[in-house]
Amino acid sequence: MALKIIDTCVNCFACEPLCPSKAIYKAEAYFLINPKKCTECEGDFEVPQCAAICPIEGAILDSLGVPINPPGSLTGIPPEKMAEAMAELQAH
Repeated sequence: MALKIIDTCVNCFACEPLCPSKAIYKAEAYFLINPKKCTECEGDFEVPQCAAICPIEGAILDSLGVPINPPGSLTGIPPEKMAEAMAELQAH
């Protein structure tokens, strides 16, 4: 049981101080999560705090590799609608 931060992380430092198990640390390219320390906030919070604060959609994965802050989770715009809007903008 551990979450994973991927390379889309922008090093904003938002998640690191919120981690109750102190599992998040700054690495060379971006933040990482120590899987031996990560508890996914179970017993401390209802949702993982790193995903709740992360400004980059899709940057934090669960143990199955599924984003726990998927595209659309911050904006409320479904990815399909965003793709349509971007295509329309690029066409002009």
